[in-house]
Amino acid sequence: MNPENLQVRDGSPGDVQTLAAIEREAAQNPWSLSQFVSSSLRDNEHSLVLESPACGILGFLVYQRVLDEATLMNIAVSPACQARGCGSRLLEALLESLAADGVARCLLEVRRSNTAAIALYRRYGFVDDGVRSNYYPSPGGREDALLMSRELVEDA
Repeated sequence: MNPENLQVRDGSPGDVQTLAAIEREAAQNPWSLSQFVSSSLRDNEHSLVLESPACGILGFLVYQRVLDEATLMNIAVSPACQARGCGSRLLEALLESLAADGVARCLLEVRRSNTAAIALYRRYGFVDDGVRSNYYPSPGGREDALLMSRELVEDA
């Protein structure tokens, strides 16, 4: 996989089957196909996909924008492509796009046990804002969500 050949584009309703399949492979508690379909129909929810000409869609993210804030709702990369910069490429594209559109802040929540994702977010300037206790289902019961954010545009 040559990183120069990877392209980020806006997701489309036609992508939802592929996104759901990647999510089933990559996530502990994946979104259902109906959640992807519902998300693709909302005016304030958007997706970005990372694809290669040879392999198709390798990963995606879904975000929601409300006024001057955005929330990263979901991000996943096919397990075969993880730890190769795909998540970074998606996150960079999102942050650049949001900042160019004047979005002031990006928010997210992440499983406290997802150390790889937390490290990625911190590398891109996200800071801890708090904890949402017992938020995610897990094999042992429930797991906390770490709340994080990053300022994108300084006040004028």
